[in-house]
Amino acid sequence: MKQVLLTTLQLEDIKNVVQEVFENNFSKLNPPKQEIKNVLLSRKETAKFLCISLPTLNDWTKTGIVKAHRIGNRVLYKEQEVIQALNEIKTSKSGRGSSC
Repeated sequence: MKQVLLTTLQLEDIKNVVQEVFENNFSKLNPPKQEIKNVLLSRKETAKFLCISLPTLNDWTKTGIVKAHRIGNRVLYKEQEVIQALNEIKTSKSGRGSSC
């Protein structure tokens, strides 16, 4: 075990050392968050991403399940909003069902 002599240190020096150690260790625990990019998806890209048909995507947009944005005559979806619209559901583990 290491021994530390604190008799020759000023209180301000001790505070600075403790603060520096704390900041270094805290930054390792919480890495900086990545910047969220606003990626716009077309109707086809969104339907493929969600593994649904275009008519289903249209229905979901009308009912407000997925939020759409219109630019001129184009309908676009923000990828982050599409991901947020997904809800986790509990399913049986029988292995049935199709995947896209």
